[in-house]
Amino acid sequence: MKLSIIVPFYNAENHIERCINSLVNQNIKERDYEIILIDDGSNDTGVMIAETFKKKHTNITIYSQHNIGLGATRNVGISLAKGDYIYFIDADDYLAYSTLNIVLNYLDIYDLELICFESSLTEKLNLFNTKTTEEIKDVKIYNGIDFLSKTKFHRITVWWYIIKRDFLIKTKLKFVEGRYMEDGPFTFSLFLQAKTVISLPLDVHRYVKVSNSIMNNDSLEHLKKMIEDYVYLIHKFNSIIVELSKKKDPKLLKVINNVKYRSQVNVYFMFYKLIKSNVSIYAINNILNNFKKIEAYPLTDFIGEEYSKRKFVITSNVFNSKFLFFILLYPLRYLYRLNIIKLV
Repeated sequence: MKLSIIVPFYNAENHIERCINSLVNQNIKERDYEIILIDDGSNDTGVMIAETFKKKHTNITIYSQHNIGLGATRNVGISLAKGDYIYFIDADDYLAYSTLNIVLNYLDIYDLELICFESSLTEKLNLFNTKTTEEIKDVKIYNGIDFLSKTKFHRITVWWYIIKRDFLIKTKLKFVEGRYMEDGPFTFSLFLQAKTVISLPLDVHRYVKVSNSIMNNDSLEHLKKMIEDYVYLIHKFNSIIVELSKKKDPKLLKVINNVKYRSQVNVYFMFYKLIKSNVSIYAINNILNNFKKIEAYPLTDFIGEEYSKRKFVITSNVFNSKFLFFILLYPLRYLYRLNIIKLV
């Protein structure tokens, strides 16, 4: 079997049909790939929807469990997978039709550990046609360190690449359990060990902006958890930086800067969670002081090619001044709760 697609889902009745439908329309013989749907303790009709697909497709399996969280569920998926390659996709996202067969073709030709492709952020739910029409002739194979050095603006989420299962098992990497945004450290650690990586301009993945998703849930309890996990993530990135710095290898300098940059991107977006939350100024000050000790704050490396618009320049300057940010914090919270301003 060539490919295992792992789809964790929790209360995904509004999305799971679209996701699975996109996975069964990939122009791949059913015997060549499996779709592992892992119900993480849902209490809606998502499992029933999944069952309707299972009855029609022999390559679909459903595994149900008590709620253990996304990272732990992905780890379960790894243990269940039988394919030569593994792909993780979130249940609220979907793929363009007949694109994974193209990706698998490149995997067959080059025998890769990792293959990367493009993802489109969208609110549209019917972008099933792909823009990819021609064969890509100029294919460059990198090792993971060179890839991270050359591609500063790559994503650190898991749904824009496919992993060779034997390679993943050899690395012994697992997703951090009980945390949101566990993709980042996993992705960096994975690429740092990879010997064969290619990134192709293949129009494959659709990242759907969903109002009640993990990243967009604005309940105070959820925001508190998100902020705690942002703090964990930033310190995890710092641990990677420290370990890479110990090696004193000039080749790793660009990778270190890459990790520092991604760390600061996450610090920037954490500020919006802080505004939406009810976390005290005292607690925020402690967080920022700890970030300063590991050079994750102030945001000295955030503004650049990826985030160059005026709104990013202005807001990052505000965030970099604790005095100004603390003065504006409660007025901003008030305006946000009255729906007068919107925050990302």
